[in-house]
Amino acid sequence: MDREYFLEIVRGTMAYVYLKTEKGEVNEFVVKLLCKFEGKYYEVLRYDSGHECPHKDILNTEGAVIRKVWYDFLDNSQALTMAITDIKDNYEFYCERYLKWLKGN
Repeated sequence: MDREYFLEIVRGTMAYVYLKTEKGEVNEFVVKLLCKFEGKYYEVLRYDSGHECPHKDILNTEGAVIRKVWYDFLDNSQALTMAITDIKDNYEFYCERYLKWLKGN
C-alpha cells in the first residue's frame, strides 16, 4: 500500500513523507525536508531507501546531492521513524544552513 502526506513542522517548514508497505513492512520510503524562503519551497535534505540501503542526502541549492549518510544498520521502518524524528528535532539547523548557502555565505 502506498501512502503520502505532508507534515507541517512550523509555518513555512514541512516534511513530505512517502512510504510503500507490504504486509506491514516498509519496503520503500522518502522523507523530504521542505523550507520556504522568500515565497518558494526548497528541498533541503532527503531521506530515502534507494540504493538498497536507507540514507540521507544533503542537497545544495541546485538540488544536487553533496553528501550521503548511510544507515545500513537500520531497516526501512527504523530509518523512516528516525528521518521524521531528525527533521522534527533539527529542522532549524538544516533550514538555517541552507539559507546561508542560498545567500552565498
